[in-house]
Amino acid sequence: MKLQRQVTRVVEDKEYAKWVITIPPEQIESLGWKEGEELESRLGKNSLIIKKASLKNKDSGKMTYEEFKNAILNLLRTEPQGLSWMEIKKRLNLPQKVPNNLWVKMMERDIGLVRHLNHKTSKTIWRVESTV
Repeated sequence: MKLQRQVTRVVEDKEYAKWVITIPPEQIESLGWKEGEELESRLGKNSLIIKKASLKNKDSGKMTYEEFKNAILNLLRTEPQGLSWMEIKKRLNLPQKVPNNLWVKMMERDIGLVRHLNHKTSKTIWRVESTV
């Protein structure tokens, strides 16, 4: 198992990073976890405990992947020039600060989501291919 720091972007002199834990596949299989499932974490004494999200949290009004994907797709179809995440978040009244990385990758495959960096604004612009 390995803890990795990944720089997500650099704006002027500031680096933005996220932390990723690589878990061996046999442990994921043993736990019965599947790609895209919601997980929750809590801190113990010098430890991080990660488990599958409880049913209580799943019923708290969070969007499913299908709901998220369809909302993004419908919005981006009306904006062929694309939108930044902050614009999408505001227009759809989404609660999360950042999008779920796994869901973003899945949308790239499922709906043809394309993201590109606008070098003038340092914003990542989301759009869908017109063939979707």
